[in-house]
Amino acid sequence: MPDAASESSSLVAVAVANAFALSAGVFLAANISGGHLNPAVTFGMAVGGHISIPMSILYWISQMLGSVMACLLLRTATVGQVHVIDNPSLKCLAFI
Repeated sequence: MPDAASESSSLVAVAVANAFALSAGVFLAANISGGHLNPAVTFGMAVGGHISIPMSILYWISQMLGSVMACLLLRTATVGQVHVIDNPSLKCLAFI
């Protein structure tokens, strides 16, 4: 796999993939929550009076639960692929 730091074309590919993923998420959630995938968007809509405060709290709870579920799915999918680097000056993870 090419290094995104050294090849700008791979960095562009990653950015485009993220944009498509976000667009798909907003499209899928548009009929349910108006496309609120980010708690900051929900906060802005609540402050602007477009949704009620109790509804925004329910959105925040569901957004946080979705985030936890995504983290658990990622952890399950990458079991055995993450290795801790033993260098004490470098505290990071390496994906193989």
